[in-house]
Amino acid sequence: MKSVVIWPLLTTALFAAACGGDKEPTTVSTTARVRFFNGTTGMTGTGGFTTNGQFAPGSALAFGQATSTCATADAGSTSFGFGAANAGGTGLNGVAIATLNNQSLTAGGNYTVVTAGSATSATLFLLDNTVSGSLTGDQAIVRFVNLAPETGTSANAYTVLAGTLGSGPTTVIATDIAVGAPTAFKTATTGSNAFTILRGHTTIASGSDATLNLQAGTANTIAIVPKPGSSDFQLINIPRCS
Repeated sequence: MKSVVIWPLLTTALFAAACGGDKEPTTVSTTARVRFFNGTTGMTGTGGFTTNGQFAPGSALAFGQATSTCATADAGSTSFGFGAANAGGTGLNGVAIATLNNQSLTAGGNYTVVTAGSATSATLFLLDNTVSGSLTGDQAIVRFVNLAPETGTSANAYTVLAGTLGSGPTTVIATDIAVGAPTAFKTATTGSNAFTILRGHTTIASGSDATLNLQAGTANTIAIVPKPGSSDFQLINIPRCS
């Protein structure tokens, strides 16, 4: 049975600009915000993340988990690492098994660092969560990211449809989604949204297993990840930093 795991969504509108009176001072941020997500399979314990060689507090995560809060990182060139976390969840147990070096973070930026692949071939990706524009009271935005790299020697490339095949019309959202390259954000109506995920011509998630409840004003990054211990796949909503 395939399953959909829904992370708590943001409860405030993402697109409302903060403002104050003319006499209030304006603070310019010199840091970026970063959330971490562990999409690496086959680890016996938790995986942990580092930023510029320093362990990110709270980033000891089991597969399919994201950090509950976002870390801050200085703007500019930043390097990330991922490896097995120690028993106390306070550092890496040995050296990093994957690194992502010299990434440019923007002051005030909003990012997610994700892993994909197995413990023997993990890969890190930096996702930019920048959004623009405005939404009406009954709208959210959604995008998908492929964090299920391959089956055997064949690379997995996915197609996402809005709707359920065989149960009414469907609309193509994106095709041939490469690993670690998120689709563009698309506007969706809030509430229950059914999707269909295809690998080639094979449906890997559909119906109740691929139905998400989207809340007004939220930006939703939906990760396509394998379901450990089976050949099934699951969808996990990774919250944007608020």
